[in-house]
Amino acid sequence: MSRKFLFIFLTFGLLPALNLSAQNTLQKRLEKKREALQKEIAQINKQLSKAKHTEAGALAEYRQIKRKITVRQKLIKNLQREINHLNRQIGQNKQKTVELNNELKQLKADYAKMIRRSYNTRSRQDKLFFLFSSESFQQAFKRAQYLKQYAKYRKEQALEIDKKKAELAVLKEKLEKDKAAKEKLYQDYRKETEKIKQEQNRQLAVVNKIKRKKTYYLKKIRAKQREQARIDKKIDELISRAIAKSNRKVKKSQRQKSKFYLTPKGKVLAEKFSANKGALPWPVKKAYISRKFGKQHHEIFKNVKVVNNGIYLATEPNSKVYAVFEGRVLQIQLIPGGNNTVLIKHGNYLTIYGNLKEVYVKPGEWVKTKQVIGKVATDVFGKTELKFRVYKNTTKLNPELWLQHR
Repeated sequence: MSRKFLFIFLTFGLLPALNLSAQNTLQKRLEKKREALQKEIAQINKQLSKAKHTEAGALAEYRQIKRKITVRQKLIKNLQREINHLNRQIGQNKQKTVELNNELKQLKADYAKMIRRSYNTRSRQDKLFFLFSSESFQQAFKRAQYLKQYAKYRKEQALEIDKKKAELAVLKEKLEKDKAAKEKLYQDYRKETEKIKQEQNRQLAVVNKIKRKKTYYLKKIRAKQREQARIDKKIDELISRAIAKSNRKVKKSQRQKSKFYLTPKGKVLAEKFSANKGALPWPVKKAYISRKFGKQHHEIFKNVKVVNNGIYLATEPNSKVYAVFEGRVLQIQLIPGGNNTVLIKHGNYLTIYGNLKEVYVKPGEWVKTKQVIGKVATDVFGKTELKFRVYKNTTKLNPELWLQHR
């Protein structure tokens, strides 16, 4: 067998197995995604059930409903992909069933012919006559070999028929399971579609409630913005003081007002942190981004702009907070209206964890990646959010770009 022929044989021989493996991998990935989305919806439902439905809590309720609709839309899209995938599998398996049935019919027909031929020459005397009528020993030997191979071939044909029957039975069973799974997915799809309509109606009711008391809510929003600006200013002051302290180690001519002085060890740490952009673990395990980074229009009052210097991660009450990277605790600050804030330094990068009710680390302590540093606080409206920021020196960065994609 030439190398070229062997390559072609192996390639086409392995294609069905590789295709099946790819299909199974995709199916498992889709199932895993569906489970993760369902868990996130359950988490939001839990938060909604605990939220106090007061006027001041209406905005938080709106955000949670909005997030749930977004997640449910992703779930519906994922269900549709699962259904399409199963449809393709069912179609392929139906075709395979037809092919196997045809192969089985052909094998049975060939076997029947063989049996008839064998019946016509069934007697031992006939076989002996066939051997002894040979003109030479070599011909007798070849005839004996033929009879032996013929008997072996009959046995192999019988085994092949049994094998095809078993394959067909397995395939039929898989088809039935896939059809049942597809019907279940269709039911889930219809249920989720109906739930989205209900949630959109609920969202509209909350929006109308807020708009009816526009003056009240605008006053609350502006008060919250002032409070957030005060917290941001306090954090900026803490960073500026830390930079000034760091730069005392170098000559005045080498000092930079807005940049940390880095030792060789600090440079290595900063490079490692930078190399992990997009791969940092989340500071809370079960969470979703409830408010994004940067300047944006308010969800309801479009003429009002809000500014976030970090992201808000909505999570469950009493959730633990983890350091996203190794580094030294620079500062722990109790900020009125913001609870405890922990600043961790990674060379000239900072990760900042706000709204902690408990803190388990001390200033100057070296922490490892994924080390527990505290617990998130829950407000009077039942909302549990970690305020997470990332800085490079005094420059505010979008934390979402630094965390692992979920």
